Amino acid sequence: MNTGVPPVDLDDALAVVGYGADALDQALEARLADALDHAPAAALVTRLEELRRAMLADDPRASRRGIGLLGRLLGRDVHAETEAAHLRDRLGVLLAQADREAGALRDRSVAQHALQAEVGEAVARIGARIASARTWLDAHPDAGATQGIVASTRQRLQQRLQQLDTVQASWSIGADQLALLRDQTLDLLARYQRIRDVLLPAWRQHALGDAARAGGRRAIAAADVQAAIESEVAAMAGTLDPRPAPPQARE
Repeated sequence: MNTGVPPVDLDDALAVVGYGADALDQALEARLADALDHAPAAALVTRLEELRRAMLADDPRASRRGIGLLGRLLGRDVHAETEAAHLRDRLGVLLAQADREAGALRDRSVAQHALQAEVGEAVARIGARIASARTWLDAHPDAGATQGIVASTRQRLQQRLQQLDTVQASWSIGADQLALLRDQTLDLLARYQRIRDVLLPAWRQHALGDAARAGGRRAIAAADVQAAIESEVAAMAGTLDPRPAPPQARE
């Protein structure tokens, strides 16, 4: 690192207070904020919850589960059964919507992975600007020390470096949040594939088979699959965190 050349023209006050702006990427910041939005994942979980309720249409007792005496007096049990029947009529539509939302979430996971590398590079760029200026200031302890009306040029540059420290820390937190959210997205997709490829076909086989062949064992098997799907949907909902705050760059 060349410590003889100042990182910024100390005679240019605007350049000093804006030092390091070239290392900041406002467009990347906006993309990171969008990538940290958990709404697409929540939409898939909501659709699967509707699908789960649709599967209860043939089991009134299951659709009324969790509704207490007051809820029954208010007619909530009847509403739950009616809603389940309505959703059952839309079972195919709900499944198609879930497939589209899962596909969008897969695309989002790919974009999140690429963005992780970009954010890491941005953090490194900011760190390089900070290190360059601090190294130069340490090598030139008297540079820019002349006191102005409010502050010296040296003090203003040091203040700007503190701002860049804050920006770098914020971006680092954003990168960590992005990595966590991508892991959560992959977990959601894995659970969705189990519901879509394993549990739902098994439920159809048991619950939608010929009534004459249904029998007790078939009903029990369908209930077991329903319980497994309910467990998966609950686990998926449990992975969703409140939307993390996006990093705010301060210049």
